[in-house]
Formats: sequence, C-alpha cells, structure tokens
Amino acid sequence: MKRLLLAAVAALSLAACADARQSPVEPAAPRLAVGDWWNIFGSMKPTDSIDATGGWEVATRFKVSTEGAVVRMRFYRVTGETGTNTLKLWSNSGVLLASKNVVSTGAGWKTVLLRTPFGADDSVCLEPDTYYRVSVNTNTKQGKTFAYFTNNGPITNGPLTADYSYYGQPAGSFPTTGSGSAFFVDVTFEEGGCP
Repeated sequence: MKRLLLAAVAALSLAACADARQSPVEPAAPRLAVGDWWNIFGSMKPTDSIDATGGWEVATRFKVSTEGAVVRMRFYRVTGETGTNTLKLWSNSGVLLASKNVVSTGAGWKTVLLRTPFGADDSVCLEPDTYYRVSVNTNTKQGKTFAYFTNNGPITNGPLTADYSYYGQPAGSFPTTGSGSAFFVDVTFEEGGCP
C-alpha cells in the first residue's frame, strides 16, 4: 500500500514538472532604466548650418523637475563637420561633471552612453530645479536654429526644461556667452535613475 501511495505521489510530481516545462517563463530582458527616459529636443533638427572654423564650444542650458540621472548625451552633427567631437556635462557654474568622445562620423544625432546595460555606470545624478549645461565642441560646422528660444520660449519635455544656449572659444572650454538660438546639444534623462 505504501509503495502504491509513493508511486502515485511521484507520478503527480512528474506530471506537475512536465506541465511546468510545457509553459516556460522567459527570463526577463536586462533593464537599462528604472524610470522613464526623456530628451530635450526629441526628433527636432537644426534649420541652419554655420561656419565653426577655429573651433567653438556650444551648449544647452537645462534643468529637471524631479530627481534622476543623465544616462546619455547627444548632439546633432551637421554635414561638413569634421574631426573629433566631445560631449560634456557641466554644472551651471562651470564644474565639469562628465566628458565622452563621440566615435561616429557623418551627419545626424550622435549619442554617447554614460550607462550601458552590462558595463560601467558613469551616469550623473541631477538635483531638481538646478541648472546644468550640456556642450560639444564643433570644428568646422555647427547646427543651429537662430533665435529659437527667443522666438518660442523654453522647451519642456517631461521633467526636462531647456531655455537658453551658450557658446565660446576655445573649443573644449566652458561656454559663457549667452544666446537665444538652439545648438541642439542634448541629454537623455532617466527619472529616478540614481542609486
């Protein structure tokens, strides 16, 4: 009798295991983010391409309304731009918080990662309602929409708000001359992305 009971329990256990094997649970994909991601400019592009001979540093001033981290930086590289570009994140007073070289060439949005799915995490935590600047050096040509902020006011996308631009020389330095134009230097902000 005991043998029959043990055999029945074993058979039920095997059947349960077989059922579980028939409907496996896929492993979850690795998460890169813990919250929503936002960019300032979205899919916008500059309307003008101007001469940048001699090298310039151009920046977008922005702030966030909630705690989180910059996980990527990007800029719109226009046709005719040559050489290496380096994206930088600064405090509004000129403290360098992050710097990464852009490795791709050609025209279009160029992105550098500060956080990767399985690698280093160089993301930068931001304080709400505090201004920051994201900049890039331009060598021969730079993208620009003249008087964008002057004519249209701030850009707000989720928790991100950009309202002003800066430029200056030499390339690589903290840009300090204000401008109401847009230079299309951007960040990817992740809400709640700080440890």
